[in-house]
Amino acid sequence: MEKKKRFFNNWRIGLILVFVLSAIPYLPALTGLPIWDDEQIIYTGLFGTRSLIGAFTHPFLSYFRPMTALSFGLDASYSHLNPFFYHQTNILLHSIAAVLVANLVLVVYRKPIAALLGGLLFGVQPMQVGATAWIGGRCDTLAALLITLWMILIVRFFQEKKQWLFVSSIFVYLLAALAKEQVALIAVAVPIGAFAFGSRQVKDAAKLFIPYLGAIVLYAYMWLLWGPVPQGSAHGYGGMVPEALRTLAFYTAAFIVPNKSSMLSFTLENAPGPVWIVGGLAVAVSLLALIVWAWKHHRPVSWLLICAGLVYIPVSNFPTCPSLAVGPYRVAESGTVFACLLSIGAVWLYERKQYVPLSLVALNLVGSVLISLWGVHQWTSPPVFWQSVVQIDPHFMSGTQFYAKVLSQQGKYKEALAQTGYGISWIMGTDNWLDKFERDGSKALTPDVLERVNINGGRPNIPPFGNYIGTHAYYLAKVGRLPEARRVAKAGLDVAPKDAWINYLYGRLLIQKDRVTALQYWEKAMNLNPNYYDCAGSLGHERLKDRNYKEAIRLLSLSTTGDPSSGRAWMDLADARIAIHDFSGAKQAVDGAGKAMFAASKEMIEQKLLLIEKLEVRK
Repeated sequence: MEKKKRFFNNWRIGLILVFVLSAIPYLPALTGLPIWDDEQIIYTGLFGTRSLIGAFTHPFLSYFRPMTALSFGLDASYSHLNPFFYHQTNILLHSIAAVLVANLVLVVYRKPIAALLGGLLFGVQPMQVGATAWIGGRCDTLAALLITLWMILIVRFFQEKKQWLFVSSIFVYLLAALAKEQVALIAVAVPIGAFAFGSRQVKDAAKLFIPYLGAIVLYAYMWLLWGPVPQGSAHGYGGMVPEALRTLAFYTAAFIVPNKSSMLSFTLENAPGPVWIVGGLAVAVSLLALIVWAWKHHRPVSWLLICAGLVYIPVSNFPTCPSLAVGPYRVAESGTVFACLLSIGAVWLYERKQYVPLSLVALNLVGSVLISLWGVHQWTSPPVFWQSVVQIDPHFMSGTQFYAKVLSQQGKYKEALAQTGYGISWIMGTDNWLDKFERDGSKALTPDVLERVNINGGRPNIPPFGNYIGTHAYYLAKVGRLPEARRVAKAGLDVAPKDAWINYLYGRLLIQKDRVTALQYWEKAMNLNPNYYDCAGSLGHERLKDRNYKEAIRLLSLSTTGDPSSGRAWMDLADARIAIHDFSGAKQAVDGAGKAMFAASKEMIEQKLLLIEKLEVRK
């Protein structure tokens, strides 16, 4: 009698352990608060995250990532705006990806112990923390999962020659590229795989690549049809070479020796000078040498190394390769292959009794666990996260701006002012930067200043710098330094004259001193952003005072429709409708004022309703 096979054999039990151990470090993230872009993703439905068509036709942030948008749309369908479920999806995707990494090692190297170790190494890899613990990192978590599944399918096709595996690999490749553009280049690995896994015929490689070329053309067509215009490098394509080398050195070090700096560094300020460029060159040469060596001894492993390079090349803002601002979550896809290679290397060393280098792999695993546990907790709270970012990367413009916002929400306007003031002084290279702007205007942005601005984004980043200066003006006003706030806001306008918010802010700062000029800036803000609800409410209030009731109603209707939270805007709308004897509309506006988040007082509402009743009787 044939012995019945156990379903829960050692391999499957091992995969379950990989899944569970990959999820455990991220459990604190389940109760994490929205950070950075999370609020827009969860609460506003921007970026095409509420419909199938919108996922393709609305850029996700400034990228073409419809699969990522669709995944958020699925979360939105059942989450009831609860961040818990968005975090839950990220953790599930990460844990499934860890299981897939284990399967990838198995199909390439055929040794279960190496496979399970690879899955575990991926599961606790610090470079996955930003992608998994942060809701907005979904594109990287999803892409890492899909690119690993793609590698499994294409490797199995090379080994088994089953056409369904090849067709499935094309489909998964397209899904991965639609999750994040970074992985699109890996299609180059398909014809190389034809040589790595048996065939040595150019015609075989060409036959395989032609269908992939069709997928690439389809992807490019969809991008041209619906995607945003790709943004270039601040330094031109020639300047991208040293940037790429610095980035390569910085994140290679982060993979090999896990550290806090690499987890929360969003610029390459922690990798300054030619030493890092030389280091990046050394890594590139070493990688090429390793590929050649592995090609002679184990071609499938060499193929994995090639995949690692192809995924890493466009590591940041496509097609910039890479930018100076390379958030750690952006190298999550590269981590899949790194975990595979590290696990294969560990088993290879063990079999040859090379215990000293093997101990370094063990240290990497222990360090990864500790750093990942620390990192997950940094992503659970905006104050903790931004404080950590600023401590590690003090000149990251977005970081200091968001940290200042957190401080201002706590009523700490002086501390917020210190943050933005320090950032501007560093970028401008002087504490007397305001005098420089008042003397030179936009010409104050010298090449040295522009270089420091670009460090914060890796591409021409001038308008955000203007917004940053405007934020400083806002905090000056909050601490009662109104004259200085006006001067600073004007400097912000010199840098970013088409920033609607700064135009609105400058108008607010001027309204008591020069009403006519203030209204001109508000009108400009509305022209720049016709759906600027706050500005529409303020400008509508002034039009009401001018007895321009028709324009007041238009602006206040826009304001209350787009942002129904302001009781004052609703009451202004009621007054405007009363003025034209639209008492029914006035009652609706008063009702809106009572239901608003920042509702009008009960006494004001009762007085307004009484006035409407009296006027209706007279009519």
